[in-house]
Amino acid sequence: MKRHHLKIKPDYLKAILDGDKTFEIRKNDRDFQVGDRVHLYDGERYLIIRIKYITDFAQQEGYVVFSFDWIHGGVL
Repeated sequence: MKRHHLKIKPDYLKAILDGDKTFEIRKNDRDFQVGDRVHLYDGERYLIIRIKYITDFAQQEGYVVFSFDWIHGGVL
């Protein structure tokens, strides 16, 4: 299991926190794997998630889509 620290735009983080966004699309330059922890932060807030499913179906070359479970979040 790896830990990844990634910036995210405030609007996208808000959509996740509101429950509207349940996936993330990222360039797979970090070799994302199921079970990895991802720390998303927008400069004020953060959210730690666990990747539960990954696919590259219909994505640009080198990109993946992953779904996730929440672990923890808060204010920096």
